[in-house]
Amino acid sequence: MASAEEFWDGAAGVYDGGIDYVFGNSMREILLDAMQKEQKLGRTVEFGCGTGYYTPFLAERSESVVATDFSGQMVARTRERTKDLPTVTVQKENCEKTTFAPGSFDCAFLGLTLNMVDGPATIAEMHRILKPGGRLLVTVPTNEGIGIRGLLRVVFRNMRVFGKLKQPGTVLYTQSSLRDLISRGGFEVREMELLRDPDHPGGFAGIYVRAVKAS
Repeated sequence: MASAEEFWDGAAGVYDGGIDYVFGNSMREILLDAMQKEQKLGRTVEFGCGTGYYTPFLAERSESVVATDFSGQMVARTRERTKDLPTVTVQKENCEKTTFAPGSFDCAFLGLTLNMVDGPATIAEMHRILKPGGRLLVTVPTNEGIGIRGLLRVVFRNMRVFGKLKQPGTVLYTQSSLRDLISRGGFEVREMELLRDPDHPGGFAGIYVRAVKAS
């Protein structure tokens, strides 16, 4: 059985062309639109950068960005995508246990990542590497409200694109369970949005969270 890292190495070449099809909508774009309100992020670290979809946006609003993924193939694609962005560094990291010193960053961004890793371990690590008052930004897909038929359509599309019923380690959060996870990890949730694509109502919704590390 392939490891999660091997799975994502193999999926890197089809990810951009396939993930929106799997979700059944434009969820990545909708989540990016919701993030437009974020400004002056300071020193930012991104986990699960994948192919670098969100990285240029973060670079526009940060003093510096360290974009990370535990897949070497994903890291390579983000590095190519951001090669002309001098404030971006791209490296391989595991968000559950990183190489960063305590209090290294002003902002941590988990884009479509928290739902595929050990949630409590990852939130604890974000708390460790953020300075007091640092921002935690999280986006996750959710099946909240789409019903069994919608979920089955997503499973079928996932099998068609990635060859699996679901990605390794997948956890489907609701707004309530996600708030509870982040709050128990020492963060104050300041904003939570459930975002849907009105043009494609049968697909997954997205949850966008802004939280602050309690001092």
